Amino acid sequence: MIIKNKISSLITCLDQKNRLILFFLIGFAIVGFSQIKAQSTRTESDRFQIDTIIPSGYVLIPIKLLNADAISAVIGTHGVADIYATIQGERTKLLFARTKIIKSPVEDATFSVLVKETKAHLLSNSENPFFAAVQNPRTRAIDSNSNERRKPGIKIIYQN
Repeated sequence: MIIKNKISSLITCLDQKNRLILFFLIGFAIVGFSQIKAQSTRTESDRFQIDTIIPSGYVLIPIKLLNADAISAVIGTHGVADIYATIQGERTKLLFARTKIIKSPVEDATFSVLVKETKAHLLSNSENPFFAAVQNPRTRAIDSNSNERRKPGIKIIYQN
């Protein structure tokens, strides 16, 4: 009863403009609190899962990188990299060129690579960590042995 009298006396002393402002402030507060409650009740299954975007025929394989700290400092959440096999800390051969690499959101030094399912055995057979070299994601791979980049020229031979 006392609260009702206080509210009615407050409303009578407010003009039309202030009543409107008070009405909208109370409305925004109610909507804001309901949004916070809805976000906190979201279940784990409603959150984004990385396995839902893996293309058909590909697998996402977690790997250990010899240069994980350096790669973590260079790429954001994901990037494009060449993956090399290593023996005793030395990179030996290129396993995957221009493959997608994803950094773990939980631990910065943990990475996964997206590779074709038929080539996954190349990563699972090695006990040594791998070495990664970051590539520009916007450029295409150019095979240095191919002549695709060369344009055929005209050759003129003069004889007397």
